[in-house]
Amino acid sequence: ILSHTGGHADFHTDCGFDPSSGVGELADSPQEVRVAVRRLLRAGADVIKLCATGGMSSPYDQPDDEGLTVEEIRAVVDEADRHGGRPVAAHAQGTAGILNAIRGGVTSVEHGYGMTAEARDLAGAHGVFLVPTLSTVFDGIDKSTMEPFHYEKKLRWSEITRENISAAISEGLRIAMGTDAAMVPHGRNLRELSHLVSLGMTPMDAIVAGTRVAAELLGLEAEIGTLRQGRHADLVLCDGDPLADIGVLADPRHVVLVAQRGAVRKDTLTSQDILTPSGGGR
Repeated sequence: ILSHTGGHADFHTDCGFDPSSGVGELADSPQEVRVAVRRLLRAGADVIKLCATGGMSSPYDQPDDEGLTVEEIRAVVDEADRHGGRPVAAHAQGTAGILNAIRGGVTSVEHGYGMTAEARDLAGAHGVFLVPTLSTVFDGIDKSTMEPFHYEKKLRWSEITRENISAAISEGLRIAMGTDAAMVPHGRNLRELSHLVSLGMTPMDAIVAGTRVAAELLGLEAEIGTLRQGRHADLVLCDGDPLADIGVLADPRHVVLVAQRGAVRKDTLTSQDILTPSGGGR
């Protein structure tokens, strides 16, 4: 993830040690940003992710702090466009950074907690996807287990998020489901669907946000995201009706079958005859 020195992706400790082993890519000018993007592309990146703001978990900044400048973000987008048109995702929580990210031409705004009316209008006009990652801001708020700075940030931003993302859903922004991987317990990722529904999305729209719309955001809609002939045959079966209770998808006990590219990865059903050997549905 790409940010400026001291920004959300700068994991160095006070003594200069980087415990992340290079997870963050640091750049501090439009030209440095271009070189950094080229390094990421050389390493095989399918998506470029940049930091347009500070964040919840980073100790040196705030979600309201701006990250890369508009000029630097435009440089990232330009380099991605010049090399196959890869998507550019912006970690952006505070309003100023969200506006910078959209004006810089990013494909998606990740988190978007400060997505005010102005930002929502701009995102709609530019066709930018919003990935709210509500689990990150709503779940796990526990003063006894969190650093004080992290706890205080979450308390403040949870209500701001509720207001802005509810409005984004109501206004019909292009919302793709995402969970901020590694920030929520693995295997419980689909709690995100319940959060979307709690803010006004219908269960079906939440499911579509996590399948078809997410595939569109990644440019993979011809391969995944819908169950059609020629697609990868990714599917989940549950033992309840998620349109009546979206929460059944969030509990692994209710997920009775998982197929990935037609290969069954989990099956607790009594009948094993669910898929043909080629992966086509019966």
